[in-house]
Amino acid sequence: MKKVLHFMWSALEFIVIIYVILMTSILLSKNKYGYTQFGDYTLATINIVSERGIDGADAGDLLLVKNSNKIKEGDIIYYYVVYNESYVVQNAPVVHIESDDYSALYTINHDGELNIASARVLGKEHKVYKGWGRILDVLESKLGFLFLVLLPILVIFIYQIYELVMIFRYEQVSDDEKEEDSSEEKKE
Repeated sequence: MKKVLHFMWSALEFIVIIYVILMTSILLSKNKYGYTQFGDYTLATINIVSERGIDGADAGDLLLVKNSNKIKEGDIIYYYVVYNESYVVQNAPVVHIESDDYSALYTINHDGELNIASARVLGKEHKVYKGWGRILDVLESKLGFLFLVLLPILVIFIYQIYELVMIFRYEQVSDDEKEEDSSEEKKE
């Protein structure tokens, strides 16, 4: 039974360490607009401001947008816009494109014509995951990081220290017993 519990604890430690690595990578993978970005994919939580026009999306959903350079007139693109001194994600159809070898300028129809530089465009392909945006918000918050990332790894660290102390303690006790046994043998 003790071996089974030890195996289960080791498996839990492994899972928690992988979890902590993933959560830390999510927190460290922010782009210059403050959104989590892995390679060509950007994660954004839908809120009241940015949910307008995103099909099937409600506040608190997670929007996953894939970067695409193959944008044509008529495509609906996702882009960053400034709202209350922070960036939010919105979408709109492309009316006109002016491009050169390095960048593009998209004219979109969003309550009138508006020009968006290609640096602010996320892409055109998207998926919406219901309710996962709130989970991402909790994980990215300071308290979420403290209780859901640092605390589990701290518990594992303290347990590893405890195991190390117990190994040294029992090793010292067994060494003392060996010395006593050898001294008793010499006396006889």
